[in-house]
This record gives sequence, C-alpha cells and structure tokens, in this order.
Amino acid sequence: MAKRITTQELHTEIEQIKNNHLAHMAEDIDELKESVKDNREFFIGRLDRLDNRIFWILGMVLSTLVTLVATIISSNM
Repeated sequence: MAKRITTQELHTEIEQIKNNHLAHMAEDIDELKESVKDNREFFIGRLDRLDNRIFWILGMVLSTLVTLVATIISSNM
C-alpha cells in the first residue's frame, strides 16, 4: 500500500524547493540580466556606428545629387 504524505512532509518539501531550487534560479536570472545588459551596450554601440555610416553615405549621395543637378542646370543655360 502506498504511503500517505502528511502536510508536514509537504511543507518540508516545499521549503526545500524554495531554499534550494528557487535560490539557484534567482542567481541564474541575475547572471542572465547582467549578460543581457552587456549585450545591449555592445549592440547599442554597433548601431550608433552604423547610424553614423548611414548619415555619411546619405550626405555624400545628397551632395552628389546637388552637384549633378547644378551641372545640368548650368550646362542648359
């Protein structure tokens, strides 16, 4: 016949789970938060550099377009 589990035994097991497993999970979550924070800073830096490159390229394209339009207008007059 199966042994009946008492509420005291259940309470003991729940406390053991809270103390052991949940504490480890909290530590793992804290480590994960730090890793995400580090990755976020890395990617923000990379995106800032990419933004700068895009603005430089956009500036060069616009200046070339203005020069081209000015050349076409001046050659027609």
